[in-house]
Amino acid sequence: MTTQQSHPHFDREERTDPITGNTITDTEGHPWIQEGDPDEGLTIYFESEDSMRTYAAIQTERPEQGLRKTLSNDTGEGFDEG
Repeated sequence: MTTQQSHPHFDREERTDPITGNTITDTEGHPWIQEGDPDEGLTIYFESEDSMRTYAAIQTERPEQGLRKTLSNDTGEGFDEG
C-alpha cells in the first residue's frame, strides 16, 4: 500500500528583497533566509547582508500576548433570568 501526500510539494521563494523592495533576478551569491519548514516554507532572498540583518531584527508580532481583557462572561450577566 502506498500513501500519497494530500498536497503537492511547495518550493516557494521570494526574490523581492522585503527591505529594499528591489527584485533579484539572479539569486546566486545573494544572502537568504528560510522561513518555516525547509521543504514547504519560504526562501527569501536579499540584496545584501545588511538588508538580511535588518529583516532578521524585525520582531514577530504576538498580539495574543498583549491582550488585557477577556471576552468571556463568567459573571452570568446578560443571561435572561425570566
